[in-house]
Amino acid sequence: MGRLGALGLLFLAAVLWSSSGVLVKGLEWSPVAIASARGFLAGVTMSLILPGGFRPSRLVRVQVFSGFCLAALSFCYISALKLTTAANATVLQYTAPLWVALLAPWILGEKTSRRDWIFIALIFGGVVLFFVDGLSSTGFWGNILAVVSGFFFGLQALVLRRSSNYLPAGGLILGNYLTFLLGLWAWSAPWPGLRDIFLILILGVFQMGLAYYVYALAVPKVTSLELVLVTMVEPILNPVWVYLVFGEEPGRLALVGGLVVIGSVALWSFFKKPSPKTLDGRES
Repeated sequence: MGRLGALGLLFLAAVLWSSSGVLVKGLEWSPVAIASARGFLAGVTMSLILPGGFRPSRLVRVQVFSGFCLAALSFCYISALKLTTAANATVLQYTAPLWVALLAPWILGEKTSRRDWIFIALIFGGVVLFFVDGLSSTGFWGNILAVVSGFFFGLQALVLRRSSNYLPAGGLILGNYLTFLLGLWAWSAPWPGLRDIFLILILGVFQMGLAYYVYALAVPKVTSLELVLVTMVEPILNPVWVYLVFGEEPGRLALVGGLVVIGSVALWSFFKKPSPKTLDGRES
């Protein structure tokens, strides 16, 4: 597979990820139960299609911690989609680089440059606009959960970067199974009907499982900059699908904040010097 093919797969992964908002908002079930069911289906899908499958006996500590980060990320993100707009939930999850820059000196011993702090300030300013725009209690807590999901997204990437002797797929599969097990308590009536079961199947098999498979195929063939910029399709398309299906519109300040966050992350990635220790990782 050549570079163009890899970019096409990366774009496909971003499009699949972007369906989370419209699928979750179309479900009537508890967000914790939805995350749990999606985790089970995604774990099974990845176990079946990824080379080597899933072997718990070969997991190392960094993969286990990564799995718990993914479980926390899944619960927070899907709950955020229920409590705030898809635009807010998705874009605020992309504050992950902010947490990476803040925590990297302690976890990886990597210094945060003056340029990094400038972009952190821009991202933080964009985040503030989301909260100014969503002062209702529902929107506020949805935004909080979205920011927390960004924290676990960034923490997971940092944890994975601590070691080069691991298979990322193992931690991702474990994380999906942990999401399933930790969310079982929320499985209760009213139970999903046939329509909702169909949407959950799409969430687990395609939006999560298949998306990660094509993403894993593409990563070795593209640059870090291409990886970041192409996957920026997700926070742009996610609210578009929700608007077309449900007519949900983010507020004006949230739109401005979204442009600030996405633009800052894209520019940051463009100017950031690649590090030999860098590992590209992604979760929604």
